Amino acid sequence: MYTLPHHFEFLSDAWIDEARAWFAQRRDRLGAPFSVSERMTDAPPHLGLAGGVASWTVRWDGSEASVARGFDAGADATCEGDYQAALMAAQWVGLLAPGAVEAMLREVRALFGADAIRFGGRGLPEGTVELMAHFHDHMGRKTVENPDLAHRARRLGLTRHVREMEDQGYTIVERAISDGFADEVREATIRALSENQAGAALNWMTYQGREFERLVQNPLLMTLIDASLGRGAVIASISAIKRGPGPGFIPMHTDYAHVPEPYPEFSLTGVGVWALEDWTVASGPTWIVPGSHRHRRPPREGEGHNQGVPVEMPKGSVVYFHHGVWHWQGDRTEAGERVTIHSHFNRGILRSLEPKKTDVQMLHRNPPRLGEMLGEDDWFDKMSAHGRDYGRFAYMERLLRFNEAGRREILGEAEPPRGQDLAALVS
Repeated sequence: MYTLPHHFEFLSDAWIDEARAWFAQRRDRLGAPFSVSERMTDAPPHLGLAGGVASWTVRWDGSEASVARGFDAGADATCEGDYQAALMAAQWVGLLAPGAVEAMLREVRALFGADAIRFGGRGLPEGTVELMAHFHDHMGRKTVENPDLAHRARRLGLTRHVREMEDQGYTIVERAISDGFADEVREATIRALSENQAGAALNWMTYQGREFERLVQNPLLMTLIDASLGRGAVIASISAIKRGPGPGFIPMHTDYAHVPEPYPEFSLTGVGVWALEDWTVASGPTWIVPGSHRHRRPPREGEGHNQGVPVEMPKGSVVYFHHGVWHWQGDRTEAGERVTIHSHFNRGILRSLEPKKTDVQMLHRNPPRLGEMLGEDDWFDKMSAHGRDYGRFAYMERLLRFNEAGRREILGEAEPPRGQDLAALVS
């Protein structure tokens, strides 16, 4: 319903159809008989699944493969859990890489808890584990994020954060990634700075390693971005900053370059800053003036410092601010270096700060969410001599409307009136 033709939602009818086709095409390579069955609760209502339960089973008897809805507790391998947690795992591409399964489960459990996904059964025949990993990756490349913003925010525990973000102009999500992943990102950042002889700052971090491809798609941060910028938001820049002791070198400002006053009532851009160590006042964190987005203009000289608050949060947390909120970099009084990743996104109708690079291999090793933030799913820059990409236009129009309805539900606002009929726009 809310996908492009070559994508699908996790455990939707289209997902089941794709799974059926995948196993049918590999009938001569399935090996010994096996069965796998999964059941996930609290699926988004728009999927229309009885009781909100999404389930499926694949059986191979040695001659025929069957794929159908339903859960078989007696299958060789079973998986049960929360739909949103399982979706995060389902979008993790590259399970055969060393340590990939362990890293995937570590991050899912860091967000949802140790029991969010549970495995059972007597085990799969030799060779079938690798087969199912290839199946998982194939499906992950085509599986989109849950488009129901209100449902997703509830399942991720972000409803309060969305409201706070609208009210204060920023919000902090503590421990959005595991300590282990925070350490890996920090190490990869220092390595990238060194390899590029960049000193204290480096842009285009999305292309500096697998760690950054994972980080930029974090479902918690992306849900806040969806709630503030709408679906189809694009990467403006992903940058790294390393700083030691001393005064802050970024003065108070907004991120609305060249935007005339008054700023629009809707958000144009937003930034998520990742803490790769604990943030305290002594570490030189970002300072924010809560509610300053309501001024709808940049700060005047000498204005706002006495109203600012420091962003203090533990390692692995992210602060997200948007809507032209006033902020600056604080002084660092403790020893050592603070290393941060700044995920800067723009509403999809705007240009980016850093040029986008269409890397086919990068898109192949990630779910559709990465392509969306690189502009692959909207109709901009898609016009040919034969006309515009109305298919992508209609798709994004539906997705944006559904997303906005979810945002208004979270904020307790009424549904906006329906706009111009899509059929008239795409005819």
